Amino acid sequence: MLYLFLCVHLVADFVLQPYWLVMRKRHLDGLLIHCGIVLLCMLALPLLDYATSALIPAMLIITLVHFAADWWKVHYGHVIPGPPIVPFLLDQIIHLTTIVVVLSAMLTPGSMWGVQASPYGLFALYGAAYVVAAFATPIGAMIWLDPNAANAALSGGARLRSVLAGISVVSITVFGGLVAFPATLMGMVVLARHPQSNHPLDMPAGMLTVLAVGASMGTLLALMR
Repeated sequence: MLYLFLCVHLVADFVLQPYWLVMRKRHLDGLLIHCGIVLLCMLALPLLDYATSALIPAMLIITLVHFAADWWKVHYGHVIPGPPIVPFLLDQIIHLTTIVVVLSAMLTPGSMWGVQASPYGLFALYGAAYVVAAFATPIGAMIWLDPNAANAALSGGARLRSVLAGISVVSITVFGGLVAFPATLMGMVVLARHPQSNHPLDMPAGMLTVLAVGASMGTLLALMR
């Protein structure tokens, strides 16, 4: 069951949280909208696996902690020493730890960790890997490399290219076999020599981060096949 919750968390936090909502979370209504999306994504799980309907109390607890963590990050994340990527990573650690702890209290280890515990467990695991590579990593890279959003005007195209790069490298690594490494390396060389813009995601450091995480996600999935 863990992988279902992990996947919907990533979708709600990265795919379904556009920039305007990130900024709106400075206000209570923005936080409520975001956490409502988080809860709705979890409440949709019984449509795939009815067994998750018994975990609605867990969904409510996870949502409440998510609200508290995001409220803290918005109002007090700036007091944490270091660059803005630190509260971003800490926020994600809190979310993921909450999911693991709450589900562990309600499920047996087999139901919690087993990929086959749900008919959609493997599908959710693949989905989580793709979201991490194509959405979460580019967002993290932007926060790391462009904390003041100085290149925001270039972010639309750069985000799209990073999404395509993340999806491509995960797929090549999972399904490409022996061609995965040289294909990824060639792509890195081409992108480094011919950046599409000055946005950090199009520059070597940003694209290398996306490709490296995508390759890592693909490798983990390939090892589980």
